[in-house]
Amino acid sequence: MASAMEYGVLFVGVLVLAFSVFSLFSAPKIDVDAQGRVLETARNEQYFQQQAVQVGSECGDLRDAANVQHLSHHPGQYADCLRQVDPAFLQQATGQTLQQILG
Repeated sequence: MASAMEYGVLFVGVLVLAFSVFSLFSAPKIDVDAQGRVLETARNEQYFQQQAVQVGSECGDLRDAANVQHLSHHPGQYADCLRQVDPAFLQQATGQTLQQILG
């Protein structure tokens, strides 16, 4: 017979597996290039617009690197949003400074 400890380990293993499968299928479906940078596609545009509606701000989630990359693709439209992003995070997410993005 299996002990309570073995059942506990088995239960935790099943939970981890279930979470992994759920995460795989619920991951955002955005288009990225081979380096993981967000591409300018209609699908991405729709995804980030939906995210902005959910957050309640046209800027969307300013702590999400993919969203910040998206905003940087449209500097004229989202200049005010880009100004709200932490400069270090902006640099990390886009590889550029605010000044480089806005020109």
